[in-house]
Amino acid sequence: MTQSARTFTPRIFWQVALAATGILGALVTVPQWLSKQARLDVLRSHVAAVAQLAASVVDGDLHRQLIDPANYSPELYARTLAPLVRFHSAAPEIFYVYTMVQRGDKSYFVVDTAASDQLVASHRLRASAYMEPFEALEREPDPDWLQRIAAGQTYVYPKFRRDEYGYFLSGHAPIHDSQGRYSGFVGVDFDIKYYLALESRFQAIYIGTLVAVLLLSLSIAYLAARYHHQLKNRIDRQYHLSMRDELTQLLNRRGAVTSMTRALQSNAASYATLLVDVDDLKGINDTYGHSVGDEFLTRVARAIQASVRSADICARLGGDEFLVFATGADLATATEIAQRILARIQADETPVEQRDFGVSIGLCVASPPGVDFERMYRSADEALYRAKSGGKNQLVIFEPLTTA
Repeated sequence: MTQSARTFTPRIFWQVALAATGILGALVTVPQWLSKQARLDVLRSHVAAVAQLAASVVDGDLHRQLIDPANYSPELYARTLAPLVRFHSAAPEIFYVYTMVQRGDKSYFVVDTAASDQLVASHRLRASAYMEPFEALEREPDPDWLQRIAAGQTYVYPKFRRDEYGYFLSGHAPIHDSQGRYSGFVGVDFDIKYYLALESRFQAIYIGTLVAVLLLSLSIAYLAARYHHQLKNRIDRQYHLSMRDELTQLLNRRGAVTSMTRALQSNAASYATLLVDVDDLKGINDTYGHSVGDEFLTRVARAIQASVRSADICARLGGDEFLVFATGADLATATEIAQRILARIQADETPVEQRDFGVSIGLCVASPPGVDFERMYRSADEALYRAKSGGKNQLVIFEPLTTA
């Protein structure tokens, strides 16, 4: 595992990745959706313009004659159709071109360029017959669309709609004869494939943008996860430092209280408190200097750590006072710990003038129920006082506390 992987917080990574993807995805998707709607509106405007051009090439007088079935003849049909065939052949992107007439609330096909063998088209087309009714498979979005066209408006469906020939965006423009009379309307259909072909290049941009968003989100998440991990480590280090004595690296008073609070919740059979105090630390500092005094304090700390069990709590409570709190230690075990501390300090190789440096130890052992650290501390402190008063560099055991 690499160093970067070791400084990585997976939970934060995934949380930030999801949040960043959601936010950045919305910033990309909403404009894309709006631009897609705008492109559809542009296409509708284009379809409307094509429908108007198609209507302009139709001979309105011929078409007015043809919409009356009594006037129908193949020759009249062909003459009316011919201009639209040329128009359609010149604009192969158009799928269908046809004319229609309104009868009541329905519309009927009049001419259809697909019926001409002169049409040049790349699509396979199915021609609508003369006066074939138009049957929509979907409800008309605007029930007044025929009236709007008759009133002279160009009408384009708001979106692609399905009929029996496929999905189309259709535009319709009115046809007028030479006297300005409404004479039916032209319809032009654009297949949805035409629209999808136009959209495909934007789709590629959209997909590329989403990929970039995903990569950016993962990068942001990675940096955030690393920062969180490093920040947590700094906080943990500061917490560790706040719980440790700078000189000896043993727990300080705050760290000792925290650890002992947890230890007292174990309901062990007995608990031992040892107070270890350096004999005449002030005299050592005054005579040999504070550097010697500090060096002896670290020697005492090492002797304590080397003498206790792995689960025992070791702390430096003040300038010259150390604490050992041993969970589950009876009097014999606690006494053995204290004797090991004294023996290690006395056996330590030191300069001749420092060999009389020593410590005094007060010991107290208590058993549940009613174990109270403050009472144990006071009892151990009383034993320590007797040890110092009785000649120093020795162990004094306080009588174990008993409960009523």
